[in-house]
Amino acid sequence: MEKLIYVHVERLVDSLNRKKGMFSGCYDATNDWYVIKQRGEGRGDRVKMSRVFEDTGQLNHPDFALLDTDCVVIGSLLYVIGGCCFLCHSGNYNCKYLRSTEIRCLDTRNPEDRWRTCFTLPFKSCVDGSTVVDSQWLYLFPLEETWCYGFNIEDRKSTRKLPKPSNCTSPPSFSTSLSPGTLVAYKRGENTLYQLDCDNSAWTVYHKDFLPFSYEELGGSSFAVDDDGIVYIYLCSYIRLISFDIRNKKELHAVDLPRSFWFGLKDPVQLIVLSKNKFCLLWDRQGTNMNKCRIYYSRFSVSYDDLPDPTLDVEETRSFLVAGCGVLNVVTV
Repeated sequence: MEKLIYVHVERLVDSLNRKKGMFSGCYDATNDWYVIKQRGEGRGDRVKMSRVFEDTGQLNHPDFALLDTDCVVIGSLLYVIGGCCFLCHSGNYNCKYLRSTEIRCLDTRNPEDRWRTCFTLPFKSCVDGSTVVDSQWLYLFPLEETWCYGFNIEDRKSTRKLPKPSNCTSPPSFSTSLSPGTLVAYKRGENTLYQLDCDNSAWTVYHKDFLPFSYEELGGSSFAVDDDGIVYIYLCSYIRLISFDIRNKKELHAVDLPRSFWFGLKDPVQLIVLSKNKFCLLWDRQGTNMNKCRIYYSRFSVSYDDLPDPTLDVEETRSFLVAGCGVLNVVTV
């Protein structure tokens, strides 16, 4: 079964706080959630995108909108983790930053129940896309902290505080659960996979020289891990999809994408695994109106029947114009 795609979009409102002499950073903005439904089995069916609910009540204030959040979906619950926003007076570059210390959640089956605070974070730092779910635990790698933290999503009470590797100064490019109680995290700057035993808080090197590419070649790349522990990487600079079996430490196959998949190194591109051998890429660009952006969707499948030369089929490309100034997060259900 293919997954739904939830897209988190920042949207400004009309006033932009001009009366207060402030640039919009927190006030007069909100975050919306859109859902992308994959096409059905009927002929002529196409992928559809629609706004499903607003992300409100952030920082315990209904008019706040947060940037630098991270999001995950566990079951039917959508979690929004941390985040920050800024307030800047006109002509004054000394901005005030406000950081959230909450993990909020919403049941996507019953959005009318509204958002609620599920956990209080013991830090004020950005998480920066480095969140991993392991069984009943949700682990975070804060940007400015020397610790990573675990939250028990079943009892909503238990927490863990685990050290980062001694030379870990930034969040991993991706992290995933290798087995219950064991995580792996990839450090692009070191090209190394680290393994964490959550029970004894011990980090070890799991796989050194993980990818045969330089730090610069991996710039702009997007990582996605499927349920079988296969990591897929869209190499933006090569317009290529590569894959690795993390559990068996084995490089798998590479397939080149059409030139139409060149989006430029500056556009944020998100690789999503829809189901086995089916993928899509999402990216967005702001229009001439700062509160309008276009979200692009390209869906494709890969056939590995003709190895060593897998073939790629572009199944659908779409674009959607939405009210907002950019995509914050993309998650799948």
